[in-house]
Amino acid sequence: MVFEKGSTTMIMQAFRRADQWTITGESFERLFGDSEAAFYPASKNGLGDMFLHLAFKAPTGAMRRDRVIIAWAIIRRRHPLLMSRVIYDSTLNTPYFSFLPPASIRNALEEAERVLFFNNKKKDELIFEHMNGARVLSDEHLSHLVISTSHVTPTAAVDPDYQDYDLLMCAPHFLGDGTSLHQATHDLLSLLASPLTDSQLTEELYRDAEWAKVLPPAFETRIEVPTGALAKIASKVDFIKTLGKEIGGHTLARRQRGPQRTVIYETAFSEDETAVILKKCKSHSVTVNHAVVALCNMVWARNISNPDNKRHPMMMYTAMNLRPHLSALHPTNTYWFIALTYFNIVLPAFLPETQEVFWHRARTVKNQIRNMIQSPFLKARALEMAKTRVARSRGENAQMPTLETSTESSLPPAPSAALLGLSLIGNLDATYNRSSYPSFHLHSVTTASRQKAGGLLLLEHTFAKKLWLHLCWDENGFEEGHIEKFWAALREAVHELLM
Repeated sequence: MVFEKGSTTMIMQAFRRADQWTITGESFERLFGDSEAAFYPASKNGLGDMFLHLAFKAPTGAMRRDRVIIAWAIIRRRHPLLMSRVIYDSTLNTPYFSFLPPASIRNALEEAERVLFFNNKKKDELIFEHMNGARVLSDEHLSHLVISTSHVTPTAAVDPDYQDYDLLMCAPHFLGDGTSLHQATHDLLSLLASPLTDSQLTEELYRDAEWAKVLPPAFETRIEVPTGALAKIASKVDFIKTLGKEIGGHTLARRQRGPQRTVIYETAFSEDETAVILKKCKSHSVTVNHAVVALCNMVWARNISNPDNKRHPMMMYTAMNLRPHLSALHPTNTYWFIALTYFNIVLPAFLPETQEVFWHRARTVKNQIRNMIQSPFLKARALEMAKTRVARSRGENAQMPTLETSTESSLPPAPSAALLGLSLIGNLDATYNRSSYPSFHLHSVTTASRQKAGGLLLLEHTFAKKLWLHLCWDENGFEEGHIEKFWAALREAVHELLM
């Protein structure tokens, strides 16, 4: 490799890569991958900053301040991106991670304590402040944990009583995803509830760490795709055809009536109701995830007053976890990294006339998701999507590839608008293994991300054997009463069609 005249800094910049970490002095450094870089520009204003809230009851002895600090330090050590900082390289127009290992056990505990906060705030206040208040994260502060309770956290394990706690864990979206948050929270509770003493827990911090094997490369560098000329052409054609199928002509009426103010609506169905819902979905060969998408489609179709609008299909976007599709080329076992791609589900906009048509729509959702997951072009699509998203995030003109046929160029472009975003999380009881902390009683869990003005996201999961729906939206970003009507109709549709 030949370098132009310049300083040592230029040489170090040339050696920074996204597929591996390089050592600069005592620090480890890595360039962002495309998906990480796509989230970064908006994160400067806090957009995309994720949170997880967990409400639970636990013995006060397990939640002592010193013990929480030790457990949090262990989680951060296992997942060093949480301890990293971000530096922006203006010459490459790309940010990069910089990780400086703790100099000592004391240093690791002090760093964990600096990003750990105890207070007495309730669930709604904690979530509202994260979504609408001043940003608590920054390029130097990539992880944040809050433990809140109505009593003063004791300094010694002298009170055997239980207390109610609220946990809030935060990180920017370029650092991970919902999988990262949920698994980290489960592991944190497992440490706190462990029969090990504080001293025994601390022993993990003394073990030598092979940071090069723990620090994760950008997930795109662990996606294996064919590199031959014909394979590249086939992948391009597939990507173009996939984009051509993403047609949507429906949007919820947005009108910014004041400053952005994100709120979260929540509803939970009882264990008995959820059991009925899951059984009915299974009897129709779908999951509740598929059914929820079909419900959104039906609720919207019922509100279309202009019959001409039914000519255009309805589109919703969702994310896919790519972790199962990564190669095992890197030895890391950390789950703190982002590995998502996005795709759209397209359904007719006319109203299903019978329940059987509704369940057919749900099976259509299932088939679209299955076809996406099982496609031999999934990995290539994910890489192309990441490139497109990072270009858009930087304000660059992201040219969509075309086949440039005479027929295609003569046709007007089809509308491509999404009604809303869906986060279909699934069964969280599989993640939160209660046997790992039998003395803890978990009540509810909520996740979302800071949104821009006019933001809207529907989240669905099962937890504590209950089906939960959350609608995260800017209450000043839509026509008054519009979203409230949609939310009420969605809950009614669950009772009407899934029970």
